[in-house]
Amino acid sequence: MSRKQHDESPFDVRQEGDLAPARPKDGLDASMRAALVAVAATTAVLTLGALFSYSPRVALGVGLGGCIAVLNLYVFAKIVDAFIGRRGNAAPWAVIAVIKVVGLIGAVWLILRTNVVPPLSLTVGFSALIVGITLGSLFGPKPPDDHEPRSRP
Repeated sequence: MSRKQHDESPFDVRQEGDLAPARPKDGLDASMRAALVAVAATTAVLTLGALFSYSPRVALGVGLGGCIAVLNLYVFAKIVDAFIGRRGNAAPWAVIAVIKVVGLIGAVWLILRTNVVPPLSLTVGFSALIVGITLGSLFGPKPPDDHEPRSRP
């Protein structure tokens, strides 16, 4: 693979002798990507179901809750990757974690305070996080085994 192709590839190329699997440049492994896609797909299905079953206002609430769930999971994944990967200083990620929590609570408070959408529809949308993570774990790619099986004496 030429150097130009390597720079254009979204995945890091393993060098000969490397033991670690190649990881995407954004730091998210295949399991986390599957969970994110499943949460987004669940949000879409729930939003369409609310649109056809109830009203556009309820569907907006479900969609907002689902979007908050997807963003929450993505930022959480980046924060965990930064702490576990120990690449560079983790202090900025600690600040981002606090901002994430304050932003999440503030956004939900603002949405509920202005009565833009019904609270139950927002909750249904946010439940896409639970359903999506479950589906992504069950049907997504399995993480590689890190350990060689031991032979018993």
